[in-house]
Amino acid sequence: MAKEEYLERAARRLFFVEVRKELPDIINFSDVREQWDIYRGRMLKHISNPHVAPAKVEIVEHPKNPISVRPLARFDIKDRLTYETLALEASHAVDRLIPDNVFSYRLKGSQIHSVGDWLAMRRRARKLLLSDPALMMARTDISAFYENIDINILNLDLIQAGIELPLVGQIYSFLEGFQHQSEAWGLPQGSSASGVLANIYLLPLDEYVRQSGIRHVRYSDDTYLFGGDWESLRSSLAGANQALRARRLTPSAQKTEILNREKSIKYLDDDKRNLIAYFHSLGKPQAKALLRKLFRDATVKAPPYERDVKFSLTRFRQIHDATAASWALGNLKEMHHISDQILRYVEALPGYRADLISTLEAVVSDYSLLHYPFLERNILHCALRQDVRSKVLKDNAWKVLRDRNRPNYPREFAARYIGRNSDVADGPLLKMQYESEHSDAIKRALLIAMHECGYMPGSLLQGLERTSDSELNWTARYLLNVSNVPLPV
Repeated sequence: MAKEEYLERAARRLFFVEVRKELPDIINFSDVREQWDIYRGRMLKHISNPHVAPAKVEIVEHPKNPISVRPLARFDIKDRLTYETLALEASHAVDRLIPDNVFSYRLKGSQIHSVGDWLAMRRRARKLLLSDPALMMARTDISAFYENIDINILNLDLIQAGIELPLVGQIYSFLEGFQHQSEAWGLPQGSSASGVLANIYLLPLDEYVRQSGIRHVRYSDDTYLFGGDWESLRSSLAGANQALRARRLTPSAQKTEILNREKSIKYLDDDKRNLIAYFHSLGKPQAKALLRKLFRDATVKAPPYERDVKFSLTRFRQIHDATAASWALGNLKEMHHISDQILRYVEALPGYRADLISTLEAVVSDYSLLHYPFLERNILHCALRQDVRSKVLKDNAWKVLRDRNRPNYPREFAARYIGRNSDVADGPLLKMQYESEHSDAIKRALLIAMHECGYMPGSLLQGLERTSDSELNWTARYLLNVSNVPLPV
């Protein structure tokens, strides 16, 4: 398969799948998507460079829970497509090497983090456990997995897997450039390309466990092992630890444990959620009562049981049930790491628009969100989706946009919000902001904002269109030919 086909597949995933994931674009990459026939040629030339490397990297602190974060790497579209294309090409050579008990980042799937694939792994685990009444389970995962992957070891792994040396060299060059361009290291987080490469990196772990006679299933670094007694599982975990240490990896002490059979079954037990889903599919009224009980039980004590909370919010959203509305709005700041799910749930409830708007205004007024960029972005994203015209939110958006100590990500959404909700004075102020900006990402957002508020000097876009060495020329050409710009999904 030629590189062009891998590039096409990477582009389709980016434009139609990944655009909906953790790092949405303010216009869904429409400026490049609408000019793909031209942009493709530029990309093919770029990815033919043996020393390809990212031009710039923004690290987005994405919350895992109320306290800790993981550093997502945000590339510009050219570098993002490059990385995905190289990994896709490598995956064709290595996917056949990945055992069937590994459920993550396979060619047969979408190669992005999939809840469905993760649930399939758990179903397989439960089936294994129930197939033999003597079995019990151990579980483990790896501390800061992507960050601790050694790209020199990975380089040898790719060669050993039979990947052509020029492609191995390109992948290594990109990853080396990523480490030089940011404070992060290892593999970039937030990209399905990294999941493909991570699978290769853990092949020795899979093989070691297989040779030990222990059955296991794995999704990324989340691993379940099955044995007949505590000693055999402990021995397997100790050996797996040694195999990981040789890869410069360390199991998470907090997430490594051996469960007796009763606890193993309970850990994998999804009966309550499965029953709710089943009753819901049949249209039975018990589904709603069971769902409300599940949510109450999950939130009755602190901290709430998050897995059941997220399941409940998704189901409540589907059936427009307001049971969780007061809790969701009241805990938006405290549960900021699931704020996108909370906001989309409340948006789906008839009659809650006023409560939603007052909550958004209260949160940006009552709290400093400088260290909560994910929540800040989600509030602006929600306001854009719901076409909320609020002086409080716009004043806050100006504060965010002008603060260069903030990450680019919320600043871009702030510019988009101002452009969509502008008054007569906002256009000149946006142009003034544009003229003092150094970041191309923020300049792109400001061009879109000026276009939407109707304050766009034609000479500015025409000049940028002629500047072939600037990424902004694609945005300028796009804006010269459209009137309505799509909202972020």
